[in-house]
Amino acid sequence: MTKSADIAEIMQSLRRIFKAIQHYSEQVLKEFGVTGPQLWALRVIYREGRLSMGELSERMYLHISTVSGVVDRLEEKGYVERTRESTDRRIVKISLTKEGKRVVQRAPEAAQGKLLHGLESLSRQEVKGIHASLDKVVRLMEIQDVKATFFFSEE
Repeated sequence: MTKSADIAEIMQSLRRIFKAIQHYSEQVLKEFGVTGPQLWALRVIYREGRLSMGELSERMYLHISTVSGVVDRLEEKGYVERTRESTDRRIVKISLTKEGKRVVQRAPEAAQGKLLHGLESLSRQEVKGIHASLDKVVRLMEIQDVKATFFFSEE
């Protein structure tokens, strides 16, 4: 395969990834009234059980301030609730409401969640290789300073 053909394949692969995530986000918002990131948070809580904001942030590989905004919106919709621990009132745990559980059980797996699960199944060396390659792409595009939270979301 020529260098030109390889570049064309790289661009096609990136388009597929972006298109799949965009389609998923639009579908979830239309059918379930939540954004892709909100559903992703619901799924993590559903799978892990009650979590603190810090634990949820770690599981989603996102900064705690970003996750806090998502949880605020989910709480407004009645899908999660925050409760203080009885032993240490400073600790707040997030859990799903019955309605939040219903959304998770009906909705498809989040595209970003599939990606994360796939990456977690790879060896350390494979992950490092992908990281180095994507880091190179970011530098080529000169976008190191672009703040990124979620794909195709206002969150």
